[in-house]
Amino acid sequence: MRQTEQTFTTPAVWEPVYQLDVAAEPFEVELFQCAAVRRLKHLHHFGAGALIGPVTHSRYEHTVGVWALTKRWFPEWRELHAAAILHDVGHLPFSHSVEKALGKSHHALTEEVIRSASVASILAKHGLCASRLIELLNEDTPLSGQSDGIRIDHLDSFLRDTYGAGLYIKHPSDIIRGITFCGNRIAADEETALHICRAVAADNRIFAHPFYLAADEILSRAVLEQLKADGSTAASLDGLTDYQLLQLLESSSSAIVRDLTGVLTFEPHRIVIRPYGGGAYNAELRKIYNKQPLAGDRPVSDKLPEAKRLMSELEQLPRSCSFDILSAGR
Repeated sequence: MRQTEQTFTTPAVWEPVYQLDVAAEPFEVELFQCAAVRRLKHLHHFGAGALIGPVTHSRYEHTVGVWALTKRWFPEWRELHAAAILHDVGHLPFSHSVEKALGKSHHALTEEVIRSASVASILAKHGLCASRLIELLNEDTPLSGQSDGIRIDHLDSFLRDTYGAGLYIKHPSDIIRGITFCGNRIAADEETALHICRAVAADNRIFAHPFYLAADEILSRAVLEQLKADGSTAASLDGLTDYQLLQLLESSSSAIVRDLTGVLTFEPHRIVIRPYGGGAYNAELRKIYNKQPLAGDRPVSDKLPEAKRLMSELEQLPRSCSFDILSAGR
């Protein structure tokens, strides 16, 4: 029987979404077992939306997936393997949900964690440099980048999210077998590139849905209200897990905080979406991930009408919504 645990205590680790057995080097084992990376097991990748929908995987599963794909396509690039493991370690609880409200940057927090003694000492022990990994995470690489195209980090998000939601036509394990690279950007044959485009479109439609926007807004409001009630909690928020944050909010001295948290955890049916401006609360979409792979050396939307339509439709997605929260018991 295949061992499926991801404790990094066996010679190879099973990545279930891509159906890959991946051997881990000693430095990778130590990084995956350190507290900064294990914490990601307790952060929902989909933010507050994980409390109301089926996409519930953690940042840890995402990280294992990104690492597995990086090892598959760039087996000799040790620094990039380490960067893949550490690329999300600065995320706040519930990922992006409260980042804007708190004025935080998970990129800056990630750099702090990589420089921390507990992580930097592991890297140094194995001949790796924390500063160099931070440079890699800020450069254009196959892992991530700011220029056009899709890199491994976002590819995993698009495929994993839509797989978790059951909104896929071709299994991710089959999709990755059609992928190559053109420079630092993901390329594929036209059929595979179109499947990736469909995943991009479906993922954007999920997190742009008003109910998911409302969930993030409710959590943000609960956190801000908690800081009003007890400003001393601000210093500890960065390193909390999702469960620890929920416990903090559920036990708040503020009735507002407790009610908002209860809506997310036990009564999401109280959320009622309204036309924009027609509800007591407004929510804004953080960003659209309008990314596409290459088909050969050109964006797939230049070659396939369906891909062009899908990319165009992303720009038309509503970027805001209004909602009300019904009184308890209604």
